Amino acid sequence: MTKRLRFQAAPPETLLRVELWSGTAAVSARFEAAYGLALPGAGRAASFDARRIIWREPGAWMVRAARAERDALLERLSQIAASDGAVTDISGAAARCRLEGQDWRILLTHGGVFDAEAPAFGPGCVAGTVVEHMAVRFDVISESEVDAYVAPSYAPDLFAYWSSVARGLDVRG
Repeated sequence: MTKRLRFQAAPPETLLRVELWSGTAAVSARFEAAYGLALPGAGRAASFDARRIIWREPGAWMVRAARAERDALLERLSQIAASDGAVTDISGAAARCRLEGQDWRILLTHGGVFDAEAPAFGPGCVAGTVVEHMAVRFDVISESEVDAYVAPSYAPDLFAYWSSVARGLDVRG
């Protein structure tokens, strides 16, 4: 018998992409001066205030924040990136799902192509994989919470797949 697991669509929030093509160290220093933490390294994420910064790929990060912060955050991050990069609103490009419960690791072992059970894959870690032909990015928030980002058009299919797997595992979505 497995412990309870829930997954549900997360409320819509601002999602910005910070892409750098030069000066990563300088931009990271400016980001740290503004927000108290450096840009996270590969495969890492961090919270700052009520926001989350998630490593996306070399030279690119996603910043999740409340919708009300969009304009001010977009302007501030653009100043921080300066001539070393660009900031783009990608809020409509990803649906976020929150998985809650101790069994998220079990669920992610089905259909994903990475070791979700590795103890090193814990809070602050990020991984991208393909689940049932859908590109998914995971951000481990805590030992019992993971955010999954997927293209909005794939979100219903991902939920249907996870529901099917959860029924077989006696976990509930």
